[in-house]
Amino acid sequence: MKTKENMSVRENINRSIEKLLENDWELINNKMEWATAHKLAVYLEYHYPAWNVDCEYNKMGTEYMTKHNSDNQYKRPDIIIHHRGRLEKEHNLLVIELKMKDNDENDESKLIDFTSKPSGDRKFQYQLGLKVTFLPAMNLKWFENGKVREE
Repeated sequence: MKTKENMSVRENINRSIEKLLENDWELINNKMEWATAHKLAVYLEYHYPAWNVDCEYNKMGTEYMTKHNSDNQYKRPDIIIHHRGRLEKEHNLLVIELKMKDNDENDESKLIDFTSKPSGDRKFQYQLGLKVTFLPAMNLKWFENGKVREE
């Protein structure tokens, strides 16, 4: 569903990625995934001052329990935009998985799970998910409500 808020998220992602490509291409070119994720998160913070933008964040809820998927497997997303300690969907805006090369189907299953309604040991749901692949060509794949979002 293309809402005004979702379009704004998309625009903010595009602006942040443009800045990343402009300023930090050497990180991408040298396949430095964690450093690239960090720089993208830094650029995203500018657009989301009322939110927490975290890399490799592995906690959930006010008890700060370890984050798991629906099958009780330990998971740690590359970047999330959220309000720390909150499980409700309105407090979990976006989960991003970033890959240098498009060779990981596991990230897509994680994004499908994390954008689905809470289930099993996963007590949270993100409004949107995004898989960012840089090489051989830039590709953005969006997820919403447990499905790939058709653009």
